[in-house]
Amino acid sequence: MTITTLLPSLFLTFILTVLFSFVIGLELHSYRRSNEEDLGFGTTRTLTLSGVAGFVFSILDPTGRLYIAGFLALTAFLLVHYRTRQEKNPSLIPPMMTILTYAMGPIALREPLWFVMVYVVVILLILGESHGIRKFSDAVTSTEVVTLAKFLIMAGIILPFLPERQIGQAVPVTYTQVWLAVVMVSGVSYLSYLARTYFFPHRGPLLTGTLGGLYSSTVATIVLARKARDLPDPLTSTAIILASTMMYLRMAILVLVLGPGTISLPLLLPYGGLLLLSLGAAWGAHTYSQFMKQPAEIPPLSVKATHPLEVRTAVIFAGAYVFFAAVTHLIVGRFGAGGLHILSFAVGFTDITPFILSLLAGSFHIPKGALEGAIILASGSNNLVNGLYAFVLARNRSVLPAFLWLTGAFILSLLYAIILR
Repeated sequence: MTITTLLPSLFLTFILTVLFSFVIGLELHSYRRSNEEDLGFGTTRTLTLSGVAGFVFSILDPTGRLYIAGFLALTAFLLVHYRTRQEKNPSLIPPMMTILTYAMGPIALREPLWFVMVYVVVILLILGESHGIRKFSDAVTSTEVVTLAKFLIMAGIILPFLPERQIGQAVPVTYTQVWLAVVMVSGVSYLSYLARTYFFPHRGPLLTGTLGGLYSSTVATIVLARKARDLPDPLTSTAIILASTMMYLRMAILVLVLGPGTISLPLLLPYGGLLLLSLGAAWGAHTYSQFMKQPAEIPPLSVKATHPLEVRTAVIFAGAYVFFAAVTHLIVGRFGAGGLHILSFAVGFTDITPFILSLLAGSFHIPKGALEGAIILASGSNNLVNGLYAFVLARNRSVLPAFLWLTGAFILSLLYAIILR
């Protein structure tokens, strides 16, 4: 027997309303103390009584008229009070918190408990992290808001209006599949961009490899290798391997979200295995770096993070997606699985993401094992290219462990593709 069976649900809802309103009042009190503001209107008791009033008005009049009347009266009072204290304390936080707490009663009565808890948590976080939010707001430029608007247009306006039909007989993917891939890849890259720009602006080689790998392991490898040529760093190999590790993680997420379950779920095994092996190789490279002579000082990498949400970038990705779908359809039709594996190896020298996603979305007449092998082979081929980039651009032994592992990862991927063929 639980407490919900012993006590009436209305009583429990009322207690929750009082409790949550009281907690919000406590947080507002703490917020105003930390900002050295006079208490004035909006104390803990005031917000608690506001929540009780909203609850009672909702109970007394189920039509909501009494609640709306109370809301209008409360708003009028807050307006008058704000105008009288505007010069002394112009903050709108106390009136807004009072209105939000007044809404606690009907929310607790009508919505599930999880929503009420999320509602309270969001309010508490906004109040409790005021300094962090202010600092973040100062750091964000106006162009970032425009960029976010671009992403919302891509995901919320363009995507729903695209037709769910095949582009053409030679391109076995739909318009929706192409743009959904653009949105997903842009979203992952955008998160990496935000982390690199605002949370880790002065990052060392390990963070550069980790965060850069979520965007493009090839770009991260080139940046790290060029830096190692001018200033050899024993951590370069570890950073390059971490970039490859993040590539496996990024592709596993995209494959799981965008691919059919019959293909994406089996791919989690090789991707997960290569990811774990890459982490082990990174640990081995880091251990190896301890035996190498450390330079006097390694400055942070101040490489400007490129923005992933440019319209041109999205169009190029969509074009590459359609191109690879058409080429794959042609190659599979003429040469079968063998031709697809050769194509997968060649694609590793370019951007593998649109190719792999087009394989998952297209309707190709080829065994499932051959398709899985081609996807893993493309990832392995990309690792081989990254290893060659690192070896050629760095021109020193600091990247030797990374070159050896990336070559080994390619060999493992090739063997996996041959076994599944």
